[in-house]
Amino acid sequence: MSDLPLVSFKIYVKDLSIDEIIGFRAYTEDEQRKVAEMLHNAQDKAKFYKAVKYSQPILFKLNGVNIDVFNDVAKLRVPCGYTIIVKNINDEILNYIELNREETIYVKAKPIVKHGYKGRKYIEAEELEFIIATVDTDTAKELLNEYKAYELLAYGFGYKPCNESYGLLIPRLLPIFKPQNVPLHVISYTPPNTGKSTFASLLERVWSAYYYTETPSLPQLVGDGRFNSYGVAYHYRTIVFDEFDKIGSLERQRLEELWRVLQTGMEQGIWKRGVSSKADISYKNFVSLLFFGNVTDEDILNYTSQSTSVNHKDKLEYLIREKYRLSSKQFIDRIVYAEYLIKAPSTDEILNDQDGEVVYLDPKVTRGVLKIIDEKCFDDFKKAESDKAGRKTRQLNAFYTVLYHLGLEIELDTLHELYNGNVTFLELYNEGEGYDMANESETGETADVSDIEYMEWDMREVI
Repeated sequence: MSDLPLVSFKIYVKDLSIDEIIGFRAYTEDEQRKVAEMLHNAQDKAKFYKAVKYSQPILFKLNGVNIDVFNDVAKLRVPCGYTIIVKNINDEILNYIELNREETIYVKAKPIVKHGYKGRKYIEAEELEFIIATVDTDTAKELLNEYKAYELLAYGFGYKPCNESYGLLIPRLLPIFKPQNVPLHVISYTPPNTGKSTFASLLERVWSAYYYTETPSLPQLVGDGRFNSYGVAYHYRTIVFDEFDKIGSLERQRLEELWRVLQTGMEQGIWKRGVSSKADISYKNFVSLLFFGNVTDEDILNYTSQSTSVNHKDKLEYLIREKYRLSSKQFIDRIVYAEYLIKAPSTDEILNDQDGEVVYLDPKVTRGVLKIIDEKCFDDFKKAESDKAGRKTRQLNAFYTVLYHLGLEIELDTLHELYNGNVTFLELYNEGEGYDMANESETGETADVSDIEYMEWDMREVI
């Protein structure tokens, strides 16, 4: 079998995340410090002020863009809250903005204070660069001839090629794909330290995904008509909501409004805010949602143990209804797969650790695998059921399509059990279920991970 293009590294800068190190191939101490400085210049207001004052570069992911047609400028939102102006929009800049839905794009620029009409000050982006992550579909195609897609993606997210890893990984991969524009929404409650946050952070670097570490406001999620500003639901294909178990901490009116917006978006792909204020905004985008929550002793004692059902969807519906006093039935009906795992492998058990360092499939190859599988899911839509119409049939067929192209051969009865919440992927992998779930390819050979190759990385030039 072909050797996998794997990367490994040591962390030198404590404030730099694993996904940032991988994304910018910042493997040496000097490289990590340079990347960290540019990223932090965009994230911290005090550091941003210094960057403006001393003309230092900032680096940030392209998220929100507001185009002023009349003045021929684009306004880019910087993570720390400020806006930088891009003047004289050309076709190249417009192409990058349009690609932002499909690709991972970063902006590198020097923020400079300028004086405008009547002496008003604004911050303009000079030495502007749009950095788009490379997708290596050629290598991905070659490897897909020897490995199953889910095996390669396990390496891509730093997991061991074993059943425990696959059992946690497969549900997390589902919302990446939209067969025939059918979004796959997943809710996953697991114990802490099972790799949810790490997965979400890495997903942002290899896919059109946005990771919320806390519950967003409606302007952040949907947008604000007063500023002609579209939210995250417009710009991305996948949104990850972490700490979903803390949604009840929101103020009641805000929680109920967010809940209505989520359910409309999940069902119809329509994201809108109210109908009676200047902030109103509405658009359509079939974005898939992944909800992560932590299983807590309090919830087990006070809520899930009170549910008479062992069904995972039933448990989560009961938890949401009784703890948060929300309309949980409609929400769960929109979910393709749900799991409430009281016990699950920890991060230490599933990470692909080699000599004390986690190894990953080269991210541009991971992107290639994701791109190929996404195209297959759209072009080669499978129908597990064709005698009925409606939401359930659409969801089941989309569910089956993704599993098929990931390399999983699922019987129809098992598909229904997974969809209905009667069984989880982790349970199936632990049981074996008759599938080829060992850490071997179809040839029976184990992947060679002994030689770790440090690959050239497309975003290296930002350092």
